[in-house]
Amino acid sequence: MRAVWIIAATVLVLAAIAAAWWPRTDAPSVDVPARPAEIALVCPQPPTVDPVPLVAPVATVTAVAAPAPPVITTTTTTAPKVTVGAKAVVERIDHQTVRIDGKYMVRGSGSESDPYQITWELLTSAARTVDASKSIYEVPGRIADLRGAWVQISGYWAPPLQVFQTKEAMFMLNKWDGCCIGLPPTPFDSIEATFTKPFAVQGQHLYRYGTIKGRLEIEPFAAGMFLLGFYRLHEAVMESTS
Repeated sequence: MRAVWIIAATVLVLAAIAAAWWPRTDAPSVDVPARPAEIALVCPQPPTVDPVPLVAPVATVTAVAAPAPPVITTTTTTAPKVTVGAKAVVERIDHQTVRIDGKYMVRGSGSESDPYQITWELLTSAARTVDASKSIYEVPGRIADLRGAWVQISGYWAPPLQVFQTKEAMFMLNKWDGCCIGLPPTPFDSIEATFTKPFAVQGQHLYRYGTIKGRLEIEPFAAGMFLLGFYRLHEAVMESTS
C-alpha cells in the first residue's frame, strides 16, 4: 500500500516538473503602439455639403414681338420726261429726198398721202442718247422732227397672242412671233401700232412681214429703271403684208 502511494507521489512530482518545462502554444504578446487619434490625408477631400434638393426648373418665357407684315412694293410704269437734243442738219437731195445729219436718207413729205419713208437705222440711233437707268431721255433732233408726221416703214410684225382679230400689233426690225420664236425687240427697233380698225388674225407663231403707215409719236414707257417702249404709231394702216 505504501508502495502505491510512493508511486503516486512520484508521478505527481514528475507531472509538475513536466508542466513547468513544456513549451506553451500561445503566441507571446507584442506591444503595439497606440494609433494616433487622427491621420492627416495627403489629398484633403472637400468638406461635406448637404445635398441640395432637386427642384424642377421653371421655364422662362421671353415675349417675342409679332413680325411686321411684309412690305409689298409695286413697280409703277411712268411716262418719262423727254428732252430734245441738237437740231438736225437737213440736206436736200431732190424734191422727194433729204439727207439728215449727213447719214440718214428720208423720202416723202410727211403727209398721209405721201408719208416719210423712214428706216430702222434712223430709229435705232436714239439708243445712243437715251439711258433709262439714269433717267436720261434725250431724243435726237432728227427723230424729234418726225413727231406727229405721217411715216411709213416696213418690217416684221406680231399681234397679241390668242386673238382672232386685233387693233394693235408690234412692228419690228427682226423676226419675232410675239412669244417664243425669233429675237425679241428693243424699245428702239420696234413700234407699237394702233390701227384705225380691227383686222382678222389667222394662225399662231408665224412670221409676218409687211409695210405700215401712221402718225409717229415718241412715247417712252418705263417700269422703274427699264425702258419698255419708245415709239408709237397712231391711226395705223396696214398697207401690205404677207
